[in-house]
Amino acid sequence: MTIEDRNLAAGTQLVARFKGTIYHAEVVETEGGIRYRLTEAPFSEFKSLSAAGSQIMGGVACNGWRFWSIEGQETEPKVAREATVPASADFRRIPGGRAWCNACCAAFKVEAGTTPTVCPQGHPPQNATEKTEAEAVTA
Repeated sequence: MTIEDRNLAAGTQLVARFKGTIYHAEVVETEGGIRYRLTEAPFSEFKSLSAAGSQIMGGVACNGWRFWSIEGQETEPKVAREATVPASADFRRIPGGRAWCNACCAAFKVEAGTTPTVCPQGHPPQNATEKTEAEAVTA
């Protein structure tokens, strides 16, 4: 969850999830002012949450106020959607021993004399239509 109140008190525990790993940081008061200390290796202190997040992301810039959450206020990770059955498609033959799937708008190779049962993206035919190469060129 995005950190809205940017006046974090020393001792505030922060958490971030990146590529399936959970990272922790703590807000600490130092002689130089407020710092953000990673509690896992490399145990570095940073002047900004963005710099701390960038360290975790391998040097990629980030908005630290969005990257980190206050521990206990973080949102649950998104769950992958269940696989859906691909929509059915209309196939048509095109020149060069290929067929066209109108569902994914892609051409794919078809062996001569066969009718495609599915496109490479998994779309089954609804109303498979065949055209001669001459018809396909003029279509």
